[in-house]
Amino acid sequence: MYLEQRIEQLENVTVEHGKQIEMIATGLATLTTTVNNGFNEMRNEFKLVHEKFAAQDRRFERLEGRMDRLEGRMDRLEGRMDSLEADVAVLKTDVAVLKTDVAVLKTDVAVLKTDVSVLKTDVAVLKTDVAEIKDRLNVMSGQFGKMTKGIETLAELIKTKL
Repeated sequence: MYLEQRIEQLENVTVEHGKQIEMIATGLATLTTTVNNGFNEMRNEFKLVHEKFAAQDRRFERLEGRMDRLEGRMDRLEGRMDSLEADVAVLKTDVAVLKTDVAVLKTDVAVLKTDVSVLKTDVAVLKTDVAEIKDRLNVMSGQFGKMTKGIETLAELIKTKL
């Protein structure tokens, strides 16, 4: 009963670890999509800036202002990228730890399965031993009955001789 509970607990922990891995994978996918969208947005904005420079030289000063804003956005995006890279590094570490935990749990489950197998063998041996003991007790019970009758007969003989 104890081993079954431990196995069930280990299975629950394994399921929870699997859910955590799925959550991390979903987070990584979301981060990747966000980064890709950010890069696409930046490419599109740079394309617009280059087209405006080529077509409208007289609007150069306004474009410089826009470039300054774009540089600010780029700085913010770089800051976000740094933050995303740090988050991805943490997530990779977490995934590695979870993989290690899962490997340990798999080893523990294998050991428990081996223990259960050994216990099943021991129970089978114990059942055989109990059956042998029952057989011996039945034989002894029959012999005890014969001894009781013999003692009663001896007691009768002693009473009659006295």
